[in-house]
Amino acid sequence: MAPLVKDGPATLEQGLDLARRREFDRASEKFMDASRKLLKEGSVLESNRARAYAELFSQGVRGANPAVLVGLGAFLRSALGDDELKPGPRSIRAVDLATQLELTARDTNLMIALQTGAATGEGLAKAMQGLASDYGQLGDGMLFLPELFEQRTIPAASRVPILMALSFETLGTSVQGTDPLAAAEHFQTAQQYWVQAGDDNRSQAASAKVGHLALQAKCWVCGREGTGHGIQFVSLPIDQGVEGLKGGDSSPLPSLDRSGRLVYVCKGCYSAVYGLADRLAIQRSAETERRLLAEIRAMEQRLYSIVQRR
Repeated sequence: MAPLVKDGPATLEQGLDLARRREFDRASEKFMDASRKLLKEGSVLESNRARAYAELFSQGVRGANPAVLVGLGAFLRSALGDDELKPGPRSIRAVDLATQLELTARDTNLMIALQTGAATGEGLAKAMQGLASDYGQLGDGMLFLPELFEQRTIPAASRVPILMALSFETLGTSVQGTDPLAAAEHFQTAQQYWVQAGDDNRSQAASAKVGHLALQAKCWVCGREGTGHGIQFVSLPIDQGVEGLKGGDSSPLPSLDRSGRLVYVCKGCYSAVYGLADRLAIQRSAETERRLLAEIRAMEQRLYSIVQRR
């Protein structure tokens, strides 16, 4: 008759069986139970292994919580070192898993910083490039966590072009307001990395950004030259063609787009035009309001006169 209370090794095996059935929360609890039992039985190494499994299958690791990932990585290095772990179909050295956990933590933190704007510019770009280099050190080795939890085979090196592309987009965004041509060069490099990553949509978006940033034009109003569509100048629609009109400036830069239906205007002139249009809109709105109020009062007086005659 099998014992009612399982010993440490049997409890550890129960945890592994639950993990194979993808019941991760129950598996984590079972591994913690096994760790306590194994420690009481004097099996320190096996107790540490069970604890490592418990933390590996926890919600914190599955949800890529950076603090949990770093904490587990430190425990794996100190408690298990070169020892082999096999929480799933494939085994991995504890120190190698620790490295991947730490890279994932850095990756998560950088993506949060990128999305929230908590860090921008050269510092963030360098951090992403450093992480890309470290992923590159793993070569074609598969990332363990996606394989274990999502059954996806993702080579570590596949993160390299993605991170490099994001780093150059970050650099481009940080300087586009002051140096559109330099920003265009950064986005051009990003576009090449998106091609390497196989992301056609991001590649096309980066290419379009390059076109806008590198475009140079002359203001139709004042003749001032600018670089970067949407940065130093904008386009304004016109009611009729102006192709035959010539300005006094001999600059070779265009003042209207290829369609001939939009003129390029520098940000200074655009601001002046926009301010004038805004003031005219307010003035016309006030005039319309006064006219409507006058018409309402006149209608009220006519109605009052009709009622009085009755």
